[in-house]
Amino acid sequence: MNLDNSLIVLKSKNKKYLTVMKSGEYFITNKGKINYNDIRSIPSSIKSTTGEEFTIYSPTYKEFVLLMRRGPQIIYPKDVGSIIVDGNIRSDSTVLEIGTGSGALTLYLILILGNNGKLYSLDSDNKNQYRATKTINRFISTFNEDYQYNLELINETLDDFNFREIEDDIDTIVTDVPEPWEFFTNNRIEKDLTWISYLPSISQVEKLTQTLKSKNFKNIEIKENLERYWIVKENILRPKNEMVGHTGFIVSSRYIL
Repeated sequence: MNLDNSLIVLKSKNKKYLTVMKSGEYFITNKGKINYNDIRSIPSSIKSTTGEEFTIYSPTYKEFVLLMRRGPQIIYPKDVGSIIVDGNIRSDSTVLEIGTGSGALTLYLILILGNNGKLYSLDSDNKNQYRATKTINRFISTFNEDYQYNLELINETLDDFNFREIEDDIDTIVTDVPEPWEFFTNNRIEKDLTWISYLPSISQVEKLTQTLKSKNFKNIEIKENLERYWIVKENILRPKNEMVGHTGFIVSSRYIL
């Protein structure tokens, strides 16, 4: 079995690494080196040159986006779930994503929509979209190289974007840009849809909320997700000292004719 270029997680007792296997090369850690040629199957285990044992397996979506190299800040997995549910996104939805970024959310939307739905992704920086495309292809190739999906990249600024040029009926708009209200400078909503915005600061939330209200959006909700893990061992039941706190506010709303 040829494992060259396979995307894998190498997990030691206390740390995970994301890497791509390259024939004849080594992965170097502070616990020794691992020769990729010594990896015979996935999943499996292997010992480094210092005797440290590593477990080898294909990454989950969560592991992939948290361990991958990235450019712009990603939407964290704990928030992606809320965006999917609050955005009422189904396998047959048509979604407009404003702000492709590093492609973390883009990737999961593709995994949800597949070939039944469609995703339009807008970004003013073609470098972001190039990086996102590589991210998507790298992850999908780990489980199904023949996976089919409908993605159309739009390389425009939000100021120049004309919403009416999209021929499909959009079910959900998801934004991850600093000033999502700029969408309404040249565009207006004329059909039932759901709006989701991911914003880091409460001042941005305030301005967007005022804009949505002025555009007759209903059911406006603002929330943040705080994630805390627990330790469960014999005679030890307690939360971990650290937690994943504020990463962004999620603003959801609905335009109803």
